[in-house]
Amino acid sequence: MTQAYRIAPFAAALALALAPAAQAAKHGSSEVSGNAKTACMSAVNANYGGKVKSVKVTHSDFSQANSTVMVSAIGVRGGATTEHWKCLVSNDGTVQELSVVTH
Repeated sequence: MTQAYRIAPFAAALALALAPAAQAAKHGSSEVSGNAKTACMSAVNANYGGKVKSVKVTHSDFSQANSTVMVSAIGVRGGATTEHWKCLVSNDGTVQELSVVTH
């Protein structure tokens, strides 16, 4: 019985230490991955032949299946025009769908 008493505090401490990692693994990340954001920005820039002055993520929503990333392409078509894009992307960075958003 003495050994069980000595192990129990260690087991409890270990369980408390591992709890955050277990929760993260169970639920996954709640943020869109950097790979996904980069893939969307690259896909938008590729639509302009790589000649966009600036591409930036304006909003993103995480989903376990495919995340949504909103991208602004600034300085397109040789001018100061900004166009907005919606990108549906897997969290490993595979773009599933890319479309222009009109306001």
